[in-house]
Amino acid sequence: MQGIGGPSLPRLTQNTRPLGCLHCGTNENVAIESIESLPPHPGELQVQVGYVCRTCQGNYLHTARFRDVAAVLNKVRSLEGLLRFAGEYFHCGEPMSLAGSNVKSIYAPLSTDDPGEDASAVNVGTKLLRCQCGFQLELPN
Repeated sequence: MQGIGGPSLPRLTQNTRPLGCLHCGTNENVAIESIESLPPHPGELQVQVGYVCRTCQGNYLHTARFRDVAAVLNKVRSLEGLLRFAGEYFHCGEPMSLAGSNVKSIYAPLSTDDPGEDASAVNVGTKLLRCQCGFQLELPN
């Protein structure tokens, strides 16, 4: 069907809408948590997507165009070959497994004198993730 300015685009239905927080009015702080395939359908590829706004904590689940989901995923910067999705880290196409945990001190003395008991050291719990290829990633708990 041709419109005045060229082919008319199908309108997004109530069930199919762009990704973004309705409260904040943007997709800049969207963290995608799930993507589900839909049964075959005519037209543009669509998926069921679940996400949360990291700013206001709004949760969303609806049908969206796959290209919109891909655009949001492609904006996230990460280490080369590392993907974070739905709270899991993936490397070499496989989810990384927990290889251990540790407690690290982030206190760095300013002098070589004994800091004593009054030093304000901060201990941070960490977890070590490992890929089958040997790649490791240590993250705070």
